[in-house]
Amino acid sequence: MVMKRIPGRISISRLLLALLILVAFPFSATGANPYFEILPYVQNAEGTSATILWKPVGDVTGRVEYGVTTAYSAFAEGHLEYVTRNGVPQPKKGSVVRSQLTGLPPDTLYHYRVVLPSSASEDRRFRTPPGDPNAAFTFLVYGDSRSDPQAHARVVSAAAATCDPAFVLTTGDVVPSSGASQAVWVSQFFVPADPLLRKTPFLVTRGNHDATSQLLSLYFEAPGNRQVEDYYSFDWGTVHVVTINTNKDYQPGSEQYQFLKQDLASTTRPFKVFFGHHPAYSSAFHGSTKKVQLYLKPLFEAYGVQLVFAGHDHSYERTIVSSITYVVSGGGGAPLHGQEQLKKNPNSLVFREAYNFVHVDVAAHALTLTAWAVDATDVATIIDHSVITP
Repeated sequence: MVMKRIPGRISISRLLLALLILVAFPFSATGANPYFEILPYVQNAEGTSATILWKPVGDVTGRVEYGVTTAYSAFAEGHLEYVTRNGVPQPKKGSVVRSQLTGLPPDTLYHYRVVLPSSASEDRRFRTPPGDPNAAFTFLVYGDSRSDPQAHARVVSAAAATCDPAFVLTTGDVVPSSGASQAVWVSQFFVPADPLLRKTPFLVTRGNHDATSQLLSLYFEAPGNRQVEDYYSFDWGTVHVVTINTNKDYQPGSEQYQFLKQDLASTTRPFKVFFGHHPAYSSAFHGSTKKVQLYLKPLFEAYGVQLVFAGHDHSYERTIVSSITYVVSGGGGAPLHGQEQLKKNPNSLVFREAYNFVHVDVAAHALTLTAWAVDATDVATIIDHSVITP
């Protein structure tokens, strides 16, 4: 194992100070800018467009200035969006400002900031997807970030220091409950995740704790149709990524099952990656999910899925069954789970009771998986390494 002290992009002490400020003043600044409840972040960077979202303090919207340099040669106005019920806006439930950037060429680094009537955010950035289908890139995976924002901050700070990811897959349970308020989302997700959010699109799947959250649909977008509901997929370089909502029906004949079957059958990308919340194989507290084994595993095998990510158990584990690599990465901040059910997962290869994240280096002919554990002193240690080929 390799041990490495990660010099996070922003220090843990600064993140903890921000969290303390947020507890005292829940509708004041995130970070150092008192004009934003939620600092600007990027979503849905695909094709020739991207979305920037933010939440100002007070009754203002603002606009995005963006360009290939900090001269910001273009701008796009922001539009306020609310949680709705039966089509009726519910301002007290939560809101966000959204701006759509269009006409973006592939594989281009963009700088952006949000300008309000009396302030502006600092410079932030994102990169559009590669035009070359064989381009190399890295993506990150972690999940179950609920409950402990300090642990979540350590995971994100370490992850942001190990690589510059194209996107982040989250394996669900972002916050403690579907009814979590906007203030809880800010303190438990947006503040600790800022080192990655400021530059990297997050792709989410619903966990059991946020299965019906309306704020999740407001804050995150799915490639293509924007709305994060149950299932979606996207391509990035050589990788096809797909998810479904494992809290809902996915047995044969269901809408989700039919989507997944048709989606996997139609893709021509050499690597197929699935992510959902409930694990097919786990030897921790919740254990293996028999329905995933019964209904989804045959589809993974029939259509050549190589890598399956899940959360739900708050640990790290890698299992190989029928040449498919199954990874549990649920150590983003929730109370950790120890190994309890090894007899029910005889194919388990690596298990760690630790806060963790995974980065996947994508090349034309291989996926290289590296898992890191993060301890309370901000030390990140490599705990697993694996290479996956088509």
